[in-house]
Amino acid sequence: MNVVFLVKIAGMSGWLALLYIIPIVNIVFGIIVAIKLGERFGKGGFFSFFLLFVFPYIGYLILGFGDARYTKA
Repeated sequence: MNVVFLVKIAGMSGWLALLYIIPIVNIVFGIIVAIKLGERFGKGGFFSFFLLFVFPYIGYLILGFGDARYTKA
């Protein structure tokens, strides 16, 4: 259920969260969601890939407790 909200925050349809079930597609879709989520919070591609996809626990803490603001563009 949390994945559905994460995909919606990234600006996509909640139904696309079903792509996380498919084995190879989930890795590619996870990278796309991380990059789009970073764009929504005003972060660049480097931050999005490494801190939201590779080290998500650190990246989400930076988004949550840092000065990043959600912008719906």
